[in-house]
Amino acid sequence: MTTGSVETGPDGLGADGAHTGSGPTGSGPTGSGRLGTGRLGTGRGRATSTSPPGDPTERPVPLGPLRPSRVAGVAGLAAGPADLAARARRHWLFAIFLIVGAGLRALTMYAYRPAFEFSGDSYAYLTLARLHQPDPMRPAGYPLLLRVLAHTHRLAVVPAVQHAAGLGIGLALYALLLRRRVRRPAAALATAPVLLDAYQLDIEHFVMAETLFVALLVAALVALLWSPRPSVAACALAGGLLAAAGLVRTLGVVLGVLALGYIIVRRLGWLRLAAFAIVLAAPLAGYANWYHSYHGTYALSGGDDAWLYGRVVPIADCARLRLSPEQLTLCSPYPPDDRPGPNYYVWADTSPRFKLTGTEGHRNQVLGGFAHEVIRRQPVDYVRMVAAEVGHYFAPGRYTGYRDWPDGAWRFPDASTPGYFHVSEPLLDFDERHPPRVVHERAGGFLRAYQHVAYTPGPLLAVLVVLALTATGLGLPRPRAHWRPRHWRRRHGRPRHGPAGRSAEAHGAIVPAPPGDDPSAEGASDGVSPARADAGDGERRRIGADCALLVALGLAVLVVPAATVCFDYRYMLPVLVLFPPAAALATRQFRLARVGRRPPGAGRSARPVATDADAQATDTAQP
Repeated sequence: MTTGSVETGPDGLGADGAHTGSGPTGSGPTGSGRLGTGRLGTGRGRATSTSPPGDPTERPVPLGPLRPSRVAGVAGLAAGPADLAARARRHWLFAIFLIVGAGLRALTMYAYRPAFEFSGDSYAYLTLARLHQPDPMRPAGYPLLLRVLAHTHRLAVVPAVQHAAGLGIGLALYALLLRRRVRRPAAALATAPVLLDAYQLDIEHFVMAETLFVALLVAALVALLWSPRPSVAACALAGGLLAAAGLVRTLGVVLGVLALGYIIVRRLGWLRLAAFAIVLAAPLAGYANWYHSYHGTYALSGGDDAWLYGRVVPIADCARLRLSPEQLTLCSPYPPDDRPGPNYYVWADTSPRFKLTGTEGHRNQVLGGFAHEVIRRQPVDYVRMVAAEVGHYFAPGRYTGYRDWPDGAWRFPDASTPGYFHVSEPLLDFDERHPPRVVHERAGGFLRAYQHVAYTPGPLLAVLVVLALTATGLGLPRPRAHWRPRHWRRRHGRPRHGPAGRSAEAHGAIVPAPPGDDPSAEGASDGVSPARADAGDGERRRIGADCALLVALGLAVLVVPAATVCFDYRYMLPVLVLFPPAAALATRQFRLARVGRRPPGAGRSARPVATDADAQATDTAQP
């Protein structure tokens, strides 16, 4: 790191540019007037810039405040204890959330030792960690992590790593939102669900793939959304992380396709698109080829047909379907209102699907054909069922029907937890032994009481989605011919030619209009130059695209399981890192829109709002 990089201001202005210029009430590098530089080291005062020497219109140009909170990641590397304490005070709300979240995770580790296990999935994951072939039902991403952690021979390491990942997810989201110039309170509130939601604490304590999946998803989003124009390497990294997420849960493949669409919509260029697509597809294709070598089909898992059959058979009206004699055996013998949920038809020994004979590939073909026939012949019933279950996630409270997976499976357990929740079976460790389950009842009672009130309400998620969609609408391209006629730039200034002018515009300078123009005339500039207004428009479009991406990812997280598996509150948890950050970005969008609607002349005394151009300049100014 160089001295210049430390002295670069939050708007990308170097120290050399800040120490030049003069103001009407103070001149020279130590001028103390309104347009003076003030104390650069403390980030106070306003930076100034001047026109090139000899310019007859030479006047001081305010470039915006130098706020140290915007460059804490650079200047903070050399900060002393006093500066660190000051920054902690500035980020007090997030610090509270982080400390409380860490305390709750430590309490969970103490109350329930060594871990939670869901007897179906957890047993399979621990078994797969010792095998060297793909499982026909589950991809191998999470077992690979368990294979690494198995060297410790301690099952408690798994929830410890996952709880640490939960805190890291909160930190990453907060850093991303600050980078995107979201106000600190809004950024902190956006991290509260993932840090404090009791269901999130509970799932992190399970030997389950959800935490790793969310961590990979957040890392991919940080890589993709960090810079105004992500580099080729960042796009490739995002593609690789989403591919890894797809090998943890196949849902990650759908999210990867949506992220690919985001790159196309933002027109980031063919090179970035190719880097993302190739790095996304290569690991998935390699795993599919490996799966084919053992199971004879190119896929990431083989349970999709069975799950889709279980999803649709509760609504299947076999009298309306064209089924083969073999497929007719898959019809449920129960009336529609009395049929059990999807899990029964997938797992129960008495399920009709276990009447099928033949190879695994043949059975899957019959199941898939039945499911597709139901969807094709009963599309309205299918869409109504999926919509109802997606809407269930946004309903108040936490409740489940007789066809849903019980909510109690993801609550902190007590001695009365029923066995059909599959969370009270004997534990299994890395060495195929059954370690004792140790429960500290007082701490567990506190966590159970905490979970009754500390979860993210469904209506709040709906509000967050509405805010994000509103921000997406504000980011859509607007017709500009009606409010920026051709003479606008001639009357209110244009970017100054030459290196000095380009530098000023790049850093948000307000370039003065030529002498003789009346800045207070009707339709005059609001204190923002055309280039800076264009930069603000670019940031609005970028935030709109980012909000659309986050909402699309969140809705996919809800819709895909509802359409293919069943209703389960466990499947909702990834939206805690998607909808709240989208709403936080929406607050930034609303601020930009409010600044853009200021009446003429109002911006003269207001502080300029930093834009993506400032972030780009800050990036290029650093080594």
